[in-house]
Amino acid sequence: MKVLIVITSVPFAKDYSTITKLTQKLTAKGHEVSIFLSGNGAYYLIRPDASTFADLGVKVYFCAHSAHQRGVDKIPPWAESSSTYNLSKMMGEFDKVIVFN
Repeated sequence: MKVLIVITSVPFAKDYSTITKLTQKLTAKGHEVSIFLSGNGAYYLIRPDASTFADLGVKVYFCAHSAHQRGVDKIPPWAESSSTYNLSKMMGEFDKVIVFN
């Protein structure tokens, strides 16, 4: 199953632990997982341990406009620049979409 996790909440909230555990369980069961960071979710790009998503084989995309608005200028190599327009196109390509706001 293809699962897209959309994150618009800050990575310093309780959602981080939930998202991490959910991602670990999904990838362990062989599901294809992608994460899209938008809004305050762009702050995941500056959280050092967020690279564990890429270590699990998860594709991580982020809204470049959201990152720019929040002053996130150091983009880690494990994240790919995108847009909310691309997010709208991506949503139809996944079996499940889970949003954390």
